[in-house]
Amino acid sequence: MTPTDDPELVRHEEHLHVSTETVPVEAIRIEKVIVTETRTFTADVRREELRITRAPITGQNSRSSVSSNAPTLPIVIVLREEQLTVTTRIVPVEKITVNVANVISEQHVSEPIRHEHVDVVEHRLP
Repeated sequence: MTPTDDPELVRHEEHLHVSTETVPVEAIRIEKVIVTETRTFTADVRREELRITRAPITGQNSRSSVSSNAPTLPIVIVLREEQLTVTTRIVPVEKITVNVANVISEQHVSEPIRHEHVDVVEHRLP
């Protein structure tokens, strides 16, 4: 055996390699729905009413109000009232933003690994 032919032994061991993989977990759908509700409110409205006041004719008033035979024209009075007008309009009230955030957490991994151990045992020759 030559000095370059020394016996060799290669020792091996397992190394633990941990990696991550991104996998889909959940699908989320965001929907906007229109909800109809009834709103009740009270509003004051005005209207015109016709009131007639009568007064008796007395001494002096009777001479000035002598009736003639001329035809009397009708008195026309237009009465008015307020009416409610209800309209709806769509106005923006809230802005909603959706963000996806990465949350980092620690997970402990425990895995047995093997390695070779070299023992040197001496044997004495007789």
